[in-house]
Formats: sequence, structure tokens, C-alpha cells
Amino acid sequence: MIARVHPAVVVGGVAGWALALAPGQLPRPALLLAVAGAVFALLGMGVGALVSMFTRGRTASRELLVGTAVVAGGLLVTALWWQTRVCEDLGAPSPGPGWAAAVAGAPLLAAGAVVLIPARALAIGALLTALVAGPAATANAAAPNIPDDPRLTYSMLSDDTLDDRARALVDTWAASDGPDQTAVVVAVPTGSGWIDASAVDGFVSRFGGSVRFLAMQYSNVPSWQAYLRSPDTAGASAIAVLRALDEQSATLPNPPHVYLYGQSLGAIGADAARAWADRTGVDVAGTVLSGAPAGSVESLPECARRVSIANATDPVADFQASLLWRAPHHAGGTRTIGTTPSARAPWTPVVSFVGTALDLAVSLDGPVGSGHHYGVEQGLAVTQMPGGCQATGPRAAS
Repeated sequence: MIARVHPAVVVGGVAGWALALAPGQLPRPALLLAVAGAVFALLGMGVGALVSMFTRGRTASRELLVGTAVVAGGLLVTALWWQTRVCEDLGAPSPGPGWAAAVAGAPLLAAGAVVLIPARALAIGALLTALVAGPAATANAAAPNIPDDPRLTYSMLSDDTLDDRARALVDTWAASDGPDQTAVVVAVPTGSGWIDASAVDGFVSRFGGSVRFLAMQYSNVPSWQAYLRSPDTAGASAIAVLRALDEQSATLPNPPHVYLYGQSLGAIGADAARAWADRTGVDVAGTVLSGAPAGSVESLPECARRVSIANATDPVADFQASLLWRAPHHAGGTRTIGTTPSARAPWTPVVSFVGTALDLAVSLDGPVGSGHHYGVEQGLAVTQMPGGCQATGPRAAS
């Protein structure tokens, strides 16, 4: 049966599988690469089948099959070597023979099934799988994961407008001891409403406990879904809170210093609020961003009162469509932190895009300082806040 496969299908399948082995900077479990390898191999075979429609009917020769097997073996050994190196950098367990068997075996079985099993049976199996997996994948939204800290005043989702919720949130803060503290941090949650407790601990340490936090939930789905559905909501909610806070602070004789903080999608919202404050003249002592998605925040000079940090192995900070044709680029003013890899795969068109996309799936699985996993350094970054850029122009020069 295999001898009847067109050479383009064989080559396409191996090429697709090779793409799934694109090097990244994070450890990848066998299950992830087994599934990705099977999907990419089948996609490659599909492309090969299209190519075969425009070429003369041929079957794969024994020499081609042996050659592709040798190439596949070399790719597997290289992938195993790279994963071992990545795991050593992050102190993770090294992959073993079982990892290699799963990564190679699952795509081979999938390819064999496509070749040997009648198309009608495959279609029925795919339909049954979709019918079973579809309802199972639907999950009810859970309550947001927020720190159990009395310093945090949090506004849950409701049907009220953002401005009404923001005013109520700030009123609650004003009725407490919030105005008597050194600082107040407008913490912009991620799409699911999550706030990193480690960041809160960092701010508390920096201000000796004399700090309070205001946060307002704007979504209850994962950040990537919230970003696709309504990318401006994070910024709109953060601006609403900052505006209400500024109005309340104007009535205080000695208001606390105001800071903005956000991680991931929250970083987009925090930076949008910072830009709004710059435009409207609202005083913000500083902004802390961590793991901002690539291309999502404004480039600023080093002197700006903003600290933007990104782990050296964070795929969220690198992944964007432009990876298909150019190397990753961070916004101006971004500082690289975390574990520095002993080696970084050179940027390669398409390959780097796929490798970074696969790293996204495991970006939260490693220790602090790796991937998209940040710690107390977020709050402590306030100590590195620049003092602001000197104004330029006729008035500054006079």
C-alpha cells in the first residue's frame, strides 16, 4: 500500500513533521509534539497530494522511502539534542527514549492511517470525535483567580458601565485607609480577570506595605480570546479606573502616588491608560508592564516613566505575524530579564513562527523567570523607574 503513495505526499509529510520540530526556547512535552507532529505531517501530506494532481502518476520508490527515513531520523536526533539543551537551561527533566518514541510514533501512525484506512471510515471517525470532544471542550467561566489580600479592592464583572463600576471601586477605596497610603496601584487583570499574586507581593515589599491596589475585571475568558474579541476593553477599563481615581485624588490634600501595572493582556490595558494620562495631563508616578504581547505597546525612550520587562524565553513577547519574515522585535524601553538560554535558535522564516507558536502552549509551565512566568520582580521593578524625560521645545529651552 505504501508503495502506491506519490513521492510528493511522502516528502510533504516529512516536511510537515519537520516543521513541528521547529526549535524553541522552552521544554516541550511529548504529547504536545506528538499531536503537533501528526497535524503538521497530515497537512504536509495534503499539500503533497495537491501537488501530485498536477504531476504524472508515480509511486514512491524504495530509495525515496529509505532516504526520507534517514532524514527523519536525523531530524529526531537533532530535536532530542535541542530539547535536552533547553531542559538543562531551565532545570527541567531531560527527554528520554519515550519522548522520542511518542514524537516520532504518533505522526507515523497518523500518516499510516490516512494511507491504509478508507477515506469514508476516517471521515466517520473524525465526525464522532468532534461530536464527543465539542461538548467536553465547553466549560463554564470560573471566578477570577485573584490574590487573597485585604490591600486589593476588586470589581467583579457586572452589567453596569465601566465608568459606574470604576467610580464605585474608587469610592470603596476612598472610604478605607487607601488615601493614607504611600501609593495606589491600578492593577489591570488579564482577560480571565487574574492578577499575579507575586506582583502584588513585590509592590508590597517595595512600599513597605503602604500600598493599596485597585482592579476591575473586564472579561472572563482567556487573554487570547479577550484580545481577539475586544482588544480595546482592557485599556478602556483601565482608563475608567484611572479617571475615577484622578477625580477622587483631586479632593485629597495629600493623595498617594499612582502607579499602573499589567501583565500580558493587562499590560496592553495599563499602557493604554498610561498613554491616556500623558495626553490628558493626569499624573502617574510610573507604569510597570510584564510580558506585554509582541507589538502591543508603544515604544518609549529609556527615560520614560515606564518599566517594561520580558523574560528572555517568553514567547508571548515575541509572537506576532511578522515573525514569518523578520526576527522578533521588542518595543523600545523593554528590558530582558529571567533565565538566559545558553543558545538561541537563529531566526528562520516560517520555522521561527511555528517554533514560537508551539512555545506558547507551554509558556506558563516553567519556573519563575522562564517563558511567560513572572514573579516578585514585577512589583520590585518600581525601584528601577526612570524619573521621566526632560521636556523639549521653546518653553523648556527658555
